[in-house]
Amino acid sequence: MSLKIMVDSSSGISQEEAKILGIDVFPLRIIFNEEEYYDGINITQEEFYHRLLTENVFPKTSLPNLYDLEKKVKKYTKQGFDVIILPLSREISGSFASITTLFEEFSNVRVVNTLTTINGLRYLALEAKKLENKPIDELVEHLENLQKQIRILAGIDTLEYLHKGGRLSKTVSVLGNFIGLKPIISVVEGKVVLLAKKRGKINAMKYIIEKLENANINYDYPIYGIYSMFEDNYKQLYELIKNLKIKDSLNGCENIAPVIGCHIGPYAYGIVYIEK
Repeated sequence: MSLKIMVDSSSGISQEEAKILGIDVFPLRIIFNEEEYYDGINITQEEFYHRLLTENVFPKTSLPNLYDLEKKVKKYTKQGFDVIILPLSREISGSFASITTLFEEFSNVRVVNTLTTINGLRYLALEAKKLENKPIDELVEHLENLQKQIRILAGIDTLEYLHKGGRLSKTVSVLGNFIGLKPIISVVEGKVVLLAKKRGKINAMKYIIEKLENANINYDYPIYGIYSMFEDNYKQLYELIKNLKIKDSLNGCENIAPVIGCHIGPYAYGIVYIEK
């Protein structure tokens, strides 16, 4: 039986790239005041980040359009396809729970709790495509093993957006920005966690480099550079990375998807890789 792979737009995979890869990307929703947009459909990354910086409105994010998703999945199953759905981690979004409930009666649909987002989802979608001829339950088991090895290291340039998203108090945000605190975050067991807070960007970058130097990286997979809106900080990080072995496995750098970018703000930077 043939397989259809569906992943949400927090993966950073565009609709154009999805067509080339032979997968489906279903958009999450972004809301500015009362205006609702579909990520990558009627708002681009550039438009989103421009509005994030220039408008005095903190955008909200929402689930994908479940009606549209159900309609497409039903079409695929009627055509005889198995379907694997890869939403961002259930600890980050309610998408997993809603989509799981939607398809719990479908014997040939699997919704994976991916424990990850951004390029972590890209790894899983590409791996599923590479192994699409496997029986669906074997493939899901393989993806669930792989997802435990995905590592995300990201430096945050400002605490403002973590505060606006309700993850920091205003006092901590203002004080942290005043003394130049730069948090480094990761996704561990599906949750966004704070790894460290360093005084100044250079110290934060050195922390990431130290983590990379001690990582047991699986070089069978590409390594991704990430940034939000502006590449400047990532370029600075890259100059430090050039002295490491991983530079030869870097697969360029990608702009972080809007649904994640609205919580971390512009000027974030980092690395995503697979650990052995």
